[in-house]
Amino acid sequence: MQSLKRRLVMGFTVFAMFFGAGNLIFPSFLAYQAGSDVIPAFTGFALSATLLPTIAIIAVTRMGSLEKLADRVHPVFSRILTIIVYLAIGPLLAIPRTASTSYEMVAIATNTDSGIAAFVYSALFFTLAALVALKPEKLSKRLGKITSPLLILLIIILFAGTLLNTDAVRGNGTGAYSSSPLSRGFTEGYQTMDAVAGLVFGSIIAMNVRKAGVEEEKVNRECIIAAFTGGFLLLAVYCALAVTGTFSHAFINNASNGAAVLAATADVIFPSTGKFLIAAIFVLACFNTCTGLLSSCGQYFATLVPSLSREKWISVFSLISLLTATAGLDTIVRISSPILEIIYPAAITLMILALLRHDSNYRFTWILPVFTSLVFSVLSMITGISFIWIVPVIAAAATGILIDRRKMVRSVH
Repeated sequence: MQSLKRRLVMGFTVFAMFFGAGNLIFPSFLAYQAGSDVIPAFTGFALSATLLPTIAIIAVTRMGSLEKLADRVHPVFSRILTIIVYLAIGPLLAIPRTASTSYEMVAIATNTDSGIAAFVYSALFFTLAALVALKPEKLSKRLGKITSPLLILLIIILFAGTLLNTDAVRGNGTGAYSSSPLSRGFTEGYQTMDAVAGLVFGSIIAMNVRKAGVEEEKVNRECIIAAFTGGFLLLAVYCALAVTGTFSHAFINNASNGAAVLAATADVIFPSTGKFLIAAIFVLACFNTCTGLLSSCGQYFATLVPSLSREKWISVFSLISLLTATAGLDTIVRISSPILEIIYPAAITLMILALLRHDSNYRFTWILPVFTSLVFSVLSMITGISFIWIVPVIAAAATGILIDRRKMVRSVH
């Protein structure tokens, strides 16, 4: 019974660390836009926003850290990729988005939208998140036992209200997903940044598992269980948000983003309290993710540049995130899209290789597909053609295996 309770808490912790701004706005907006193509679109989204983060945690747990995982390609590549990943999910993109997204909902609820109010809110938001992030070993207690269950409860209330509302009708969608809903949904899942975040959350999750008293030889297994539990919670909540987005055509026309979809839906279903409900959902979700990201980034850069303590790095990243957040949600999302389209194929390739190939002698098996994924991800971004990197990466991996096996045979003889 005690182990079941611990596993549930760790699963809620994983969910809380992942579930932030993008996890709220993208599944609901996807369903709003997809219309009759919502099932294949959501399937693609679920694969990249649920399955990939789960695999990421397992891969990092198996290899020890993101740097050790990327070291299989080359130490220089490892250092560059790791820094880019931490900055992307940290002070340049993901962390600022947590404040800017949640502020939009607070501004609607309080009717106090101004530059000064946004700055004051963001400053308070990052200060509180930094204070919680200073104790990474206590995240399971604070996120897994308190804020995460409360967040899920609020989302259930919104979901139930949508289903019970007799005026809710399924919309036809905008046609944005009509040509290739599965691939469009898959790449839309990139925007959650969770697969990339999963590559750095592994160490924090392991730390909390050890803090819970798990024996060292069982830590990896418990991390994997936590990853699957958190992934299941993510999928369940995504389904609820997608249903809400599908029915939201009854409440709003020409929505520009998922935040507007959820805000309009909540306001109609709960006329007097809806705007406060949605604001609370956004603040809790974004705060949870912000603390996890600050903690992970601070821990990594303290090992990279030991002259600054982990606490000081968290303060530095909080300040940079505060300045970046002033750009606004739409600007941050627009900037993040091309960066993520380049990073994600390499990250996915590393995850799959970590699950399939452990032997350090297989160097070309790692080098060729990873660099191929980077080249073709750039081409994919330029041409707008999704997934053109998959076949070349498979071919590069097969070539790498053949080269490595020949080398091993020659070394034996």
